[in-house]
Amino acid sequence: MVVWFVIVSAVLSAGCSKKDVRDEAVASVNGEDIKVSELREFLGIRGGVSPAGAVPVEKKKEALDRLVAGRLLAQEARAMGLDNTEEFRAVASRNEQGVWINALVRKQIASKVKVADSDVDAEAKKLREADKNLSEPDAKGRATQLVAERELRKFEEDLIATARKEFPVVVDNEAIRRIGKGESLKDNAVLATVGGEKVSYGEVKGVLSGMSPGAHGSQDLSRNPDAVAKVLDREAIGKSLYVYAKKQGLDGSEWLKSVRADMERGVLINLLAEKLAKGVSVTEQDIRAAYAEHGQMMVRDGKKIPLAQVKEQLRGFLENSKRRKILEERIEALRKKAKITVQETALPTV
Repeated sequence: MVVWFVIVSAVLSAGCSKKDVRDEAVASVNGEDIKVSELREFLGIRGGVSPAGAVPVEKKKEALDRLVAGRLLAQEARAMGLDNTEEFRAVASRNEQGVWINALVRKQIASKVKVADSDVDAEAKKLREADKNLSEPDAKGRATQLVAERELRKFEEDLIATARKEFPVVVDNEAIRRIGKGESLKDNAVLATVGGEKVSYGEVKGVLSGMSPGAHGSQDLSRNPDAVAKVLDREAIGKSLYVYAKKQGLDGSEWLKSVRADMERGVLINLLAEKLAKGVSVTEQDIRAAYAEHGQMMVRDGKKIPLAQVKEQLRGFLENSKRRKILEERIEALRKKAKITVQETALPTV
């Protein structure tokens, strides 16, 4: 299943009527804004719920610079027509379920999740009692995040429960029993249905294949009924949320447009990176040179590891380095002709 449940929205503080700072633009790339909430998310503040006060301004600048680079690459990809390719449409289609669910999550968080000042004050008091050296501002910052995380977890649990109640899952337990007995089952066999949506054995196998070690003799998780049941339950939750989201009047909404734009931007960046790196190769001479330069660090049991044993590892490292260099050069070229504005004075409050 495509990643379906990432909280990417901000929690609104109770009683706040002025414009939320998280909706303000911290940068613009050829007229396309990057908002404070997006930068906070990038810095690891879940939901952009609170200022990244512990993050130095220089680190914020670095993060913002990477977001700017992403905007430039996505815009370039569109200019090249990569958004009008079968590959783009195929990847975007696979992400459609996640788009609807994330749009639902954003919308409902904005209207339902509140962080009360009294809860933050109580949590901050506990933190300062446990750590006498903790300053009041630091305690309040941590408390805000803790309270928000608690509210978000409750919101997620309630949303899943509501979706599953309205659109219950029907599981084919007989099919799972057959899997456990080692009987053959086709990939298109339906293991569960949710409001007209289906979860096939092939989908479950796809998820499990990414979890399997893949080493010789390792267990095939797709034949393990417990593993199949766990993944099936997770996939079914996604289907319940998807069907529920489709019934919440999101079609044509700004919530849906915004999440879809985020998803498409990510797809475009990946497609452009692949296109630019097409034809990248590493020669035997490149590998020998890298081994000669870094071989002293490749030691096992006090002995230098032979080239033959690390050759493919070096090849992968060198290919990634070449791809990264090509991408960096393209970004630099795009910067030179782009109109980029950065509100550096806003960074301390991000």
